[in-house]
Formats: sequence, C-alpha cells, structure tokens
Amino acid sequence: MILALDIGGSKISAARIEDGGIVERHQVPMRYNEEAFLEAVREVADFGRPPERVAVAATGFLHDGKVFSVNINTIPFWKGFPLQAVLRRQFACPVVMLNDAQAAAWGEYLPRRDRVNNLLFITLSTGVGGGLICDGQLRTGPHGLAGHIGHASVSIPPLDAPVPPCGCGRPDCLEHVASGTALARQAQALLGKPMDSRELFSRIPQDERAAAIVDNAARAVAQAIANCLMLMDVEEAVIGGSVGLAADMIERIRRELDGLPALFRLPVSRAIAGADAGLLGAADWALRAAG
Repeated sequence: MILALDIGGSKISAARIEDGGIVERHQVPMRYNEEAFLEAVREVADFGRPPERVAVAATGFLHDGKVFSVNINTIPFWKGFPLQAVLRRQFACPVVMLNDAQAAAWGEYLPRRDRVNNLLFITLSTGVGGGLICDGQLRTGPHGLAGHIGHASVSIPPLDAPVPPCGCGRPDCLEHVASGTALARQAQALLGKPMDSRELFSRIPQDERAAAIVDNAARAVAQAIANCLMLMDVEEAVIGGSVGLAADMIERIRRELDGLPALFRLPVSRAIAGADAGLLGAADWALRAAG
C-alpha cells in the first residue's frame, strides 16, 4: 500500500493507493504549527495498517528533504522544515516528495501522454502553483522551483491595488491577483464585506463587481499562460484547484486567451483528476522511484 499525502495551504488530504487507484481518502484542515501539523498527519493518514511507502505532494519548494514556503504567509513554519525525515520516523518506511503542483502536473500528464509531451499545469487555489512537463519529463529544477508560475510577475494588477508585496517579497505576482486568497482580499475591498472565493463566484450573476474581480484574475492567468508558452513552448495548459475548477473560470481564461494574437492561443483544459491529481501524481512518482 502507498500512502499519498497532499499538503496544501488550507488542507491535508491523504489517500490509500492500491494498483494505481485511490481506495480510500481522508481530508482535514491544515494546521499552522509543527505539533498540530504532525497530529493532523497522524489523524488523516490512519487507514488501519502501515504503508509500505509514503508519497508526498507538498506546497512550497523542496530541497534536500526539507520544505520551504515561497510565500511566507502560507505556512509559517515551512522554513526548512525537515518533512522527509519527520515522515520517515512517523511511518517507518521510504518517503518520496514532490511539490504539490508538480505532483499534480505529473498526475494530469499521465492520461494525456499519448498526445502531449509538453504541458503546463496551473492550480488556482489558496495560492497559485504550477508544474511543467518538458519533453515527457517532469521538470523540478535544482532548487525544486520549476513551475512556480504563481510567483512570476504579470502586468495585470489586482483591482484593490495598490497592495503590499506578495508574501514571496516581490510585487505583481500572479498569486497576488488570481489565488483564492487574493480573490477574497479584493472582494472585501470592493464589495465591502468578508467573503471567500466560493461566495464571490456565487455573487457573479447579480454583481458586476464580483464578475470584474474574477475576469481580472482570468486575464492575469491568460497572460501567465502566454508567457510560459513563449518561454517553454508548451502544447497545452491544464487548470486545476478550487478556484480554477469553479464555475466558468476556465471559460473566462479561454476567452482572455482568445483575445490575444493567434500565436498565444494555447489549448486550455480542465484537470481530469480534479482534487486528486496531486495524490495520484505523487503516488506514481513514488512507484517510479522504487524502480
């Protein structure tokens, strides 16, 4: 049995993987200090028997078994946290780790590999992450940073600008415009009440300001896709995450791309595995690592 863990900015998901499929799945909210986090992992990973291998998809970037936040506001103790060693002690078995969006990119590439060799995956969720498949290979990079498109700059400002820099320390990040956190921040500024991205989307039919916030985010995502096309010459962009899979978000991104010159109109598709892409991608990656 493979235990797959998907550790994101707002939740921890776990799945028991057998024969390449999810047999059982649990989910709990993310906890933001070390002790509570480890207790949450014990809780979510309880499938009644010990795993033979642990496959991890974790937000942030991974280096030498340690995990770091690009956006320091996401998980405060992700500052070189020795996640791999901690999980090895906890589960007493090998642990293989990937960035969560890289794992999801791999999970979404697998069912497309007969027709696509170069793919961009973007997850629009609490933050904005990404993964790259280049010539049929997952690109992770020497620092684990490959595909972090959420912290590439775009020239589309948020509608509540000016705002402080992104938690990565730079201004103008895609994450600062199009993440669930950014949508909620802009909604509060423009609509005058606290709300999450789910409520913002629900208000679109009756509130032009809500539609403007989401359309602006889609415009920024389309620009990031066009930039990646010029840098990496990918064949397809796949969108996932709770915001990316929300009603009409992908259609809005497509409309924005269609408004660009023809050279930039990359095909955009919906994540096939939905919220399970990271779990499945990490599990397959762990199997390959085992040989």
